[in-house]
Parts: sequence; structure tokens; C-alpha cells
Amino acid sequence: MSDYKTIKVDIGTESSFTKLPAQVDIGDWSYYLAKSKKGAYQLLSTVCPHAMGEVVDFGNVFMCPDHGWRFEKTEGICVNGPNSRMTAFPVAVESGRLIATVPDD
Repeated sequence: MSDYKTIKVDIGTESSFTKLPAQVDIGDWSYYLAKSKKGAYQLLSTVCPHAMGEVVDFGNVFMCPDHGWRFEKTEGICVNGPNSRMTAFPVAVESGRLIATVPDD
């Protein structure tokens, strides 16, 4: 169970995201909207789980330029380092709209 409060944020219509992953900004934070291998939407945090650097889109993978960790684009799993993954937040589809549950800060 997490110790932080969450909020639900409408990030747009499902049909408006024609190419995934897509960058989504909520307040001061950036995320990548991705679809998992099981078909569920999620937001992947652009904050690297290792050294808190910014994870960027690097073609076929996401990458943290600070130390070179690379993450695959559907689940955010590290593909070249330790057993790690990008922090993910759930996104539900409600009446054709994508509703993300993210930390309230």
C-alpha cells in the first residue's frame, strides 16, 4: 500500500492517442502513456528509478542518459541492467476517455 495520496486525471480521449508511447504532462511531471503487453494503459514516469535522472525516448527504448539504463517501451522494464523498471501508474478507459491515477503533489 502506498503512503501518498492519489488523484484521478483525465488525460484525453483514447482516440486522440494514435501513436504510443506518447508523452503526457500532468502539472510539473512528465510521463509516457504506454500500453502493456496485456493491453492495459499505464503512465510510465520519466523519473529514472536509479538516480532520479530524466528518462528520454531513445528510439526503440527509453533511456536514462545519466547512466545508460535502457527500458522497453510497453512495461518500462530495464533491458540492460539490474532487475528494475520505470514507475508505472494505472490508466482506465471511462466512456472513451483515459483517466490516470497519479500521485497528488
